Parts: sequence; C-alpha cells; structure tokens
Amino acid sequence: MAELNNREEMVNVSHVNIERLDESLDIMERHAEAMAETEEAIKESLRKWDREYKNERFHSVPKPRKHAR
Repeated sequence: MAELNNREEMVNVSHVNIERLDESLDIMERHAEAMAETEEAIKESLRKWDREYKNERFHSVPKPRKHAR
C-alpha cells in the first residue's frame, strides 16, 4: 500500500515537473530573441574580462622575470 502511494506521488510530482518544464519552454520560445541578445552580451563581457585579466597577469610582467628559471 505504501508503494502505491509513493508511485502516485511520483506520478503527480513528475506531472507537475513536466508542466513547469512546458511553461519554461513556452517562455523561452516567446522571448528567444531577447534571450539570445542577453546571452551574447554575457559572452562578450566574459571574453572582455578574460582578455583584460590575461593582459594584466601575463603581459605586464617585466621581461627578466618572464623567463626566469
């Protein structure tokens, strides 16, 4: 009897999760263009940060220290 209740709960939970997933996908489809723009902006800012970090860390070291063994 307990197993039956657990299965029913699992089915109900999975049904709720599927509905939530469908709602999320619907929202993503309706706002696909805005999401793509936002994703591109985030990627570009991460690239910029990475470039600046690498320039600061690796290119500002004096030459004698760069090749010290």
